[in-house]
Amino acid sequence: MRLIVKQIKKELYSAVFEIWQDGMRTVGNISMQGALGSREGSFQINYNNVLIQMSPTGRREAKELAGSLIKRSPFRPYAIRQENLKGIMFHDQIKTGFLQNAGYHLLSFNGNVYFLYYVGFGDRGICAPVYRDDSCIGEIKKDCVVTDGLHIFDIILHEPHETGMVSALLVLCCYMYVVTYYCAGEKVLHGIQKNIVITKNNYLLSKCKMPL
Repeated sequence: MRLIVKQIKKELYSAVFEIWQDGMRTVGNISMQGALGSREGSFQINYNNVLIQMSPTGRREAKELAGSLIKRSPFRPYAIRQENLKGIMFHDQIKTGFLQNAGYHLLSFNGNVYFLYYVGFGDRGICAPVYRDDSCIGEIKKDCVVTDGLHIFDIILHEPHETGMVSALLVLCCYMYVVTYYCAGEKVLHGIQKNIVITKNNYLLSKCKMPL
């Protein structure tokens, strides 16, 4: 299964995306609303008549929701809500060698824990594999070229997939956008921009099961 999350609108403090399935039909949309003086934003994800809300939260609530998953003070935590379900997401690091760390995004939602690893392959773009336990359930890929400040994310789910997995990858995609690409107050930049990221950490490189 493949989803395309395509940004169709960008304002100073907001963004709108469409969700396409298998490149043929629109199955949902995502809206993000930021605010003056903040680098964060609140999201509403509508996918196949399911509404997921995602908003920045304080460290106290993050610790209550994440429990033992938090080893240190959480960085840029977000609360996730879907009907009566609650989850938490934040950025963390793991030691991978002598004086070497690797960053990742952690999502705890609906009884499962997901990990997203951000890996850059230069001109070939970004590969962000998502793991549940020790299994890679999918990847979020992104070209290094951005036109008119509008971003496109290619989400590939490995078979078999579940509805919860789809929600998790969409939430992680939104977090990836706000943490890495959203710049509050930035005017629309017309034309083509190229963002090159090269990852040399072997631990992160080993996480990509489908290299670009």
